[in-house]
Amino acid sequence: MECEHCKKREAITVVGGRKVCEVCARNEILKRIRRDAISKKTFSYKERVLITIPDFLKTEGDLLKALLMKACYSCKLEGEVLEVTTNDQNGIVEKLWKVLRLSMNPSHNIRKVVLPFTADFLMAYIIYAVSTKEKDYVWLLNYKHEINGVTFVMPFFSTSQKELSGYFTHELVTGDPLFDSILKWEEGNLGENYELFHAYWNSGKILQGEKHCSFCGAYIRDGEACQRCSQLTTSRL
Repeated sequence: MECEHCKKREAITVVGGRKVCEVCARNEILKRIRRDAISKKTFSYKERVLITIPDFLKTEGDLLKALLMKACYSCKLEGEVLEVTTNDQNGIVEKLWKVLRLSMNPSHNIRKVVLPFTADFLMAYIIYAVSTKEKDYVWLLNYKHEINGVTFVMPFFSTSQKELSGYFTHELVTGDPLFDSILKWEEGNLGENYELFHAYWNSGKILQGEKHCSFCGAYIRDGEACQRCSQLTTSRL
């Protein structure tokens, strides 16, 4: 099938509802990253940013770093990379806890953190949160979110794995059986309904809390730390 954008090459995927070739798919994603960054006034000139890459999103994280530096070249961002190994954590919430806790570590002295969570991942997380009632990190369902002076940015929040197939194709596996089964269900049942990956975040608003853990950003009812961070602090005493 012919690419609906350039009318020259064969279409290989769908980006924003249009069947496009590999070249046009890459261009569309790059333009999306740039457009969001500019319209939302995300970055400042020569700003230091921390790009956190969980092991289960290594491919996505490496791509995001390259795209971000290219899309925001005029900002001359100073990007630092934090790679996080999560195979010592069982469930997806524990994995997110480690990723976010390490990202918020004051030793980085960086107030902006970029995360490579895709629309597939975030939609799976809200389904997971509703199913398990573990809504600790539902705030991730935003393009930007600030916690205690640290701004988290999710440039792929409305971009699905399928839309990234102009760059790569691989199965997203986290190691959490329930979460991974949700991802597979999405791929099998929602793959062609691209519009869902551009609207799912509205559902997260009903689960949002008001107070955050000072160390990992999890929603809490009171105090300064969530149960996991409190236990970690106690174990170090």
